[in-house]
Amino acid sequence: MNNSVEEFNNQEPMADAPRSGLREWLLRTTLQDMVASHNHSRDFNGSRAEYIYLRVRLLSFVFAVLAPLWIPIDLVLLSGPSFQQMLLLRLSFSILFLGLGFWTAQPHNLVLARLRVALFIAIPGLFYIGSRIVLGGEVPDAGILMGYSFLPYLVVSLLALFPFTLMEGLAYAITIGLVVLGTEITFGTLFTVRAFGEIWLLGLLAGIAMWAELAQLHMLLQLYREATRDALTGLVNRAVLNKWLDLEVERARARQSPLSVLLLDLDLFKRINDTYGHLAGDMVLQVFARLMMRELPGINLIGRYGGEEFLAILPGKGEQQALELANHIRAACHKARVRGPNNQSIGFTVSIGVAVLEEQEDAEALLQRVDKGLYRAKEAGRDLAVVA
Repeated sequence: MNNSVEEFNNQEPMADAPRSGLREWLLRTTLQDMVASHNHSRDFNGSRAEYIYLRVRLLSFVFAVLAPLWIPIDLVLLSGPSFQQMLLLRLSFSILFLGLGFWTAQPHNLVLARLRVALFIAIPGLFYIGSRIVLGGEVPDAGILMGYSFLPYLVVSLLALFPFTLMEGLAYAITIGLVVLGTEITFGTLFTVRAFGEIWLLGLLAGIAMWAELAQLHMLLQLYREATRDALTGLVNRAVLNKWLDLEVERARARQSPLSVLLLDLDLFKRINDTYGHLAGDMVLQVFARLMMRELPGINLIGRYGGEEFLAILPGKGEQQALELANHIRAACHKARVRGPNNQSIGFTVSIGVAVLEEQEDAEALLQRVDKGLYRAKEAGRDLAVVA
């Protein structure tokens, strides 16, 4: 396998794929991936965003239902205007969480997922501050831990349910800490044994939560790699390609921008397997995958569609640009050679279907049409790029 790669590099120097490339990221999980998300692929960010979105929704509905259940306890502990103000706070708390739970826009958007978590933190934070104001900054003895002051501890503990990076976890934990610290300073209760105990406990829970967050993120990274990567070529598999083609079609519609796809099929691949053996065929697939990454720099949505077929999704590319990229790949194949297991020099060519998204066309129709373009390229003699 190494010989095949060396022979390919000798034919034409190849730069490494961009660090943000999906294939490069899938091949490894580094400390950098755990610290921040800027090196994560767009596909993984979308999956993680959906993961966060579902948990925020569930917890929001739980809070919305449970908050009013404490009203009878407030009636016992508080009286007169204090009870009325606390009642208004609890009902507002419940309504805000209902609104957050019913907010379903763009579940795959990581920026919105972070905003959802920020709101999930802000709503209890506002309730915590409001409760202290209603009580005049004092902490009643009976039932207070379960009444309202427990919320910062509960929220920071619940952050353990999310797959956050270290930077995200720190940002959310510090935000909660600042709310508690600011409240204690405002009411002049910071330098008390109770306040020090609260801050210490909050810090301890935040540390445990961040450890759990990183463990979840690492597990999610590992599972994602196993579920989405083609083991032979290191490219994404068909399931990922289909999922993200649907999303790119939606984005293209929303932005009114072009979207093209390339469906590539290695010519006479069965003959390569029959002549040189399946190990040589595997080497050809690996070399071609690297060739595609080189000829499509900055484009992460490239994968093995099945057998010797590959699919490239080209957001923002029109027909002419897509055709030019297809012909660059074809020309690169002419120069590539694979050194087989018995030191044979193996060449290969590729046929390519090219299609641009049309009005009112969905992802399935686009794939059917680009497949017809590929069929026409095969029928016309192979080693061609044909626009469907």
